[in-house]
Amino acid sequence: MSLYDEMIEGGIDVHCHIDFEFSAKERKREPEFLWLPKAEAMGMRGVVLKSHWWPTINVVPYILSSVETRVRLWSSVALNSTAGGPNPCIIESCAQLGGKMVFLPTWSARNDVERKGFSNRLKSYYKSHAQLDNPNYYFLDDKGKLISLGYEIIECCKAHDLTLGMGHVSWQESLAFIEAARDMGYSHRIIVNHVQSHIIAMPLDAMQRAAGMGAFLETCWNALAPGRMDSPELVQQFRQIGLQQIIASTDYFRPYSPNPAELFRMFLGMLHEGGLSKDEVKQVACTNPAKLMGLE
Repeated sequence: MSLYDEMIEGGIDVHCHIDFEFSAKERKREPEFLWLPKAEAMGMRGVVLKSHWWPTINVVPYILSSVETRVRLWSSVALNSTAGGPNPCIIESCAQLGGKMVFLPTWSARNDVERKGFSNRLKSYYKSHAQLDNPNYYFLDDKGKLISLGYEIIECCKAHDLTLGMGHVSWQESLAFIEAARDMGYSHRIIVNHVQSHIIAMPLDAMQRAAGMGAFLETCWNALAPGRMDSPELVQQFRQIGLQQIIASTDYFRPYSPNPAELFRMFLGMLHEGGLSKDEVKQVACTNPAKLMGLE
């Protein structure tokens, strides 16, 4: 067994998009029942399946009925308009159906629309996208404070032992959520998703504030895509934030990518070559995600 094989053992990928997501024409390279045995062979502990479009709650049982695996497979819901929006009832139904994670709106968030995020990419899938009334969800009042619905979302996630991802809301909104969750004793179950992406672009001092309040910061493999950061630069940023609050994930989505398990292994290897020790890689890939998911 190589060093890279050892680093992925026990790994948890908290951000993996399901096959298929938006279009049957753009299916991933391998459906779940094909790559899950590979993830098990690599020793991965679990994966959170996400969709921008539909809850993955109803899909997971059927995947598990078609493949035997020791890899834990958790479902989630993103609170976009197609799933019912940021409504506590949607969160409760996620929990009642066995879901483990809730994401704040992605393409339905005002921040995503303003920063031309995934809401902009919908045009490439659906010609009639312009007819969709995008609600542009926003969670701060005119004084920059979290609105009551934000508190309800946190309270509902806490009541049902669910992990809360910040989706594509702005980093300012994320800080407001984290502050409220800290006061409720639940900030350790919050993760700010893909903080280095152009959609979020969270400043370093804001990352440090979020980490200081107990939230986790997610970095995805595409932060190291060509033309973006290099691995030593990313590792240096980790150390400025504090490794105890960093989580590495794949945000697996694109059909050209290796399957999630292979992509995760590659990403962890890049982080190691960027300066993380084996134990530090295990912390951001295994220990910290387990804490976020309420496993340890």
